[in-house]
Parts: sequence; C-alpha cells; structure tokens
Amino acid sequence: MSNISEYLSAIELLLPELFLVAAIILAALWNLFLPKAKEWTPIWSIAGLAFAIVKLAEQFGRLPTKLFGGLYTVDKMTVAFGVMACLVGIIIVLMTMGYERRLGSNTGEFYAILLTAVLAVMFLAGTTDLIMLFVGLETLSLSCVLLSGFEKRDVKSNEAALKYLLSTAATTATLLYGLSFVYGLTGSTNYYDIHAKLTPSMQEPTMVLILLMVLLLSAVGFKLSTVPFHMWTPDVYEGAPTPVTAFLSIGSKLGGFVVAVRLLSFVFAAAVLDWSILLAVLAMASMITGNLIALAQNSFKRMLAYSAIAHVGYILIGLVANTASGLSAMMFYLVVYGLMNLGAFAGAIIADNQLGTDNINDYSGLLRKRPWLALGMAVCLLNLAGLPLPPAGFFAKVFVFWSGVEMHSFLGWLLVGVALATSVPAVYYYTRVVIKMIVGEPSEKVQALEPEQAQPAAQLWPACALSLCVLGIMVGSIFVSPVMSLSSQSISPLVAPPGISSGSQGQ
Repeated sequence: MSNISEYLSAIELLLPELFLVAAIILAALWNLFLPKAKEWTPIWSIAGLAFAIVKLAEQFGRLPTKLFGGLYTVDKMTVAFGVMACLVGIIIVLMTMGYERRLGSNTGEFYAILLTAVLAVMFLAGTTDLIMLFVGLETLSLSCVLLSGFEKRDVKSNEAALKYLLSTAATTATLLYGLSFVYGLTGSTNYYDIHAKLTPSMQEPTMVLILLMVLLLSAVGFKLSTVPFHMWTPDVYEGAPTPVTAFLSIGSKLGGFVVAVRLLSFVFAAAVLDWSILLAVLAMASMITGNLIALAQNSFKRMLAYSAIAHVGYILIGLVANTASGLSAMMFYLVVYGLMNLGAFAGAIIADNQLGTDNINDYSGLLRKRPWLALGMAVCLLNLAGLPLPPAGFFAKVFVFWSGVEMHSFLGWLLVGVALATSVPAVYYYTRVVIKMIVGEPSEKVQALEPEQAQPAAQLWPACALSLCVLGIMVGSIFVSPVMSLSSQSISPLVAPPGISSGSQGQ
C-alpha cells in the first residue's frame, strides 16, 4: 500500500505536466476529428497551459520532494521555471493565432509540437538525473527542429530546420561524451550521488575535470547560443516562423539556463573556480560579438538574434557570481528579458503581417499609421537597451552588474567592465529602430497601410500578446521588490538546500 500511496502522491505533483500532456493530445487530434472547429485548437492549448500554471503555483510553498528515486525533483526552482515556460507558451500561442495563415492547414500539429517543447522545458526544470536530462534536452531540440521547418514551402524555413538539426546533432554527441565521463567517474546518473562522490575530488583541477567542464559547457552553450556556439542562431532566427523564433529566443533558453544552474551551482559546485572562468570567457565573448554584429543588421529578426546572444552574456554574469544575489538577479533578468523580447517579436509579427517585411528601414514613420504598435514596440526595445523607460530592463541590468561587482575579484570587475562597454552599442541599435518608428518619415510600405479600423481580426491576438508583455514590463518596473523576492525564493534550493522530503520517492 505504501508504494501505491507514494505513486499517487507523485502523480499529484506531476499534475501540471499531465494537464499539458492532455492539451498536447487534444491539440493534435482536434483538427483531425473536428476540422470545422479548428479555431478552438489554440484555446485548448492556452487552457492547458493556464491549468498547469495554477497547479504549479500551488506547489511553490512545498518542501523539495524527490520523485521516482530522485529522477525528478519538485522544488521552488522547478515551479519557477515551469511557470515561466507556460507563460511563454501562452504568449507564443497568442502570437501564432495571428500567424496561422502562413502555417497551412496543419495548425493543430504546430500547437501540439509547441506544447511538447514547453513540456520538455518543464521536465528539464526538475530533472535531477542525467538520463532525464538527456531525454528532456533531446525532446526540446527535436521539437524546435520541427517548429523551425514548419513552413515547408519556404526555403529559408527548410534551411533553418536543417541547420538547427545538424548543430543539435553535433551537440548531442558532445553532451553524451561529457555525460559518459561523469558516469565513469561516479557510477551513477543521479545528481545527488554525483555531487556527493565528485565533491572530494574536485578541490584540485585535473585534466579530466577540465575536459568534462569543456564538454558540458559546449552543450549548454549551444542551447544558450553563447559565442562560439552561436553560429546557427542568426539563420535559424531569420528563417523560422516568427512565433518559433520568439520561442527559441526565451523558451528554449529557459531549458538551457535551468540545466546550467543545476549542474554548475549544485552538481559541480566544488569546481566553481574551473567552470566560472570558462563561463566568464563565454559571457564576455557573447556580449562583445552579439552587440557589435547587431549594429550592422537591417533585418529586425537578425538584429534580435544577435542581441539575444549579447543578453545571454549579461545573464551569465549572475551565474558566474554563483551567489544568492547573483542567482536572484539572473532569475529577475530572465523574467524581464522574456517579457521585453517576446513583446518585440509580437510587434514584429503584427508589422510583418501588415508591411510584409521585417526590414528596419520599412518601419520608418510607423507611429503615424499604427501609434499603439509603435509605442508598444518602443517600450520593449528601450527596455532591451537597458534604458529606464520604464525601468524594468534598467533594474535587471543593474542587479546583474552589481552581482559581478560583489564578486570582489578581477574576474568580476572584468565582466562588469565588458558589460558596461558593450551596452553602449546596444543602446544605439535599439534606439535606432525606435527613432525610425517615431521620428522618421513614413516609408513607402507604411504610407500604403490601410486605416487602422480596416485591420483583420487575426491581428487582435498578437496585439494581445504585445499588450501582455508591455503590462508585464510595467508591473516589473513598479513591483521590483516582490518580483526580486520571488526570484530569491526560486533559487533557494541551490543557495541553502533544505531537507528533501522522502515521502514521495516512487520507485
């Protein structure tokens, strides 16, 4: 009876994921059996994501609980990243509802694959076993490959899917090679066992340990698009359907960040000197390369692709610091960056639907014909630049930069110095778009726009996504302390790991 009760308790804790599985099945089959009511497919997808958020929120106050012999752990970090993944999923679904005309008749499959990618991020958030880690990463990667190439008649979309597939195949081999070292050294795939067995031998750097760190960081670096593992990013971002690009920019990265945090800040915490230097090099290379190349871009999506590389570098400062304040700042930055980046992509979808282009020069004078669109995009872009208009993005950068200062080391000062220097070109290329939209003379495409009242109803949904993002930025700007407090609580399992409940360790 005890095994049955433990199993039922584990199932109860997995209800958010089960709700999402139900939504995936419904999305995949709804169009097949009820093609005349296919407009309900995204509604069911949003409902599944919303139910998952509600059940996750109920778990936030629970003690950390290991499930299935430590294969999966439900703690505040699992809940926090799960909620963020589901919120991203809702915003992406809203964007897609205004993009469906380009996806053909198989939109049900699109929503099902998108929800599968969100589910993979949720499982990665709680995985505490190398096998579960590999399965989660591969599920996420394959879902992203399918989504990137979903516009089958678009050559750029096909190219994006192929490049992502080839890149992720090489990364998978590298990851497995690194994980084989971990298993060979410890004889276990469980994070807690690996931590206990490796900690005594990680006090002094060895060639095996350094090789292991390089292999694992290269795999994580690919998922996060850090330099030099970023080569796939611009082409995939430009060629993939815009909602997919938006998901890759933050949804996919959530999986990469939670894997990096759990592995580096817990499993390999004793080798912090080894991985912090390597990670700092990746962060600085990403900030410099991303910001400088973004300066030369005229495609809005490619500009956001390179800027995303730079923002990953900023976020990694908090992880390199590996302190309570650093990890909290990293979480705060992820929340704010997700909102402002998704808002920028939602605006790009609306503009692309009406202008038929993502060329920045064609956005000139957009304020004259689409004032709310131009202002909404301006809020998101100015926050991405780190300007206090409103100050959510500014606070995110200040908190992360300060965590680097608090390291009280040359490495910390170097990271912050590079971050400050590379923020200058970022201000230029973001404000360039804003100035063109607000001050510039209307381009030919903007002049040809119909009156705002004549817009199709489909534009309402990406407009809702943009409005939600702008509202979230405003909330993050006003309620900084509560959001930062939630961020601090989310990383508490790493900073001061409490006792792990054993009442639900289903075997």
